[in-house]
Amino acid sequence: MAKSKEEKLEIMKSVLNKLSDVHNTQQSLIEKLGLVQVELFDIQSPDLDKELEKVMDTASETIDIIKQAQENFEIKYNALDLDASK
Repeated sequence: MAKSKEEKLEIMKSVLNKLSDVHNTQQSLIEKLGLVQVELFDIQSPDLDKELEKVMDTASETIDIIKQAQENFEIKYNALDLDASK
């Protein structure tokens, strides 16, 4: 059964909200990792520093991917919303 444009828009809006939540969660992860790195500065733990740097790099790449996916999906949402308004 085909969904109406309004139903599709509702689902897409829900997806956009969830992507925003994922983005915010990832941002929080990056901030917390930064705080851990600052705390470790005083005790010098090279092994953990190395591992945290890997996690930080991956988290930063992931947030960029999430943001791009969110922006691309929002473009599709806006296009369908504009079409539904006609």
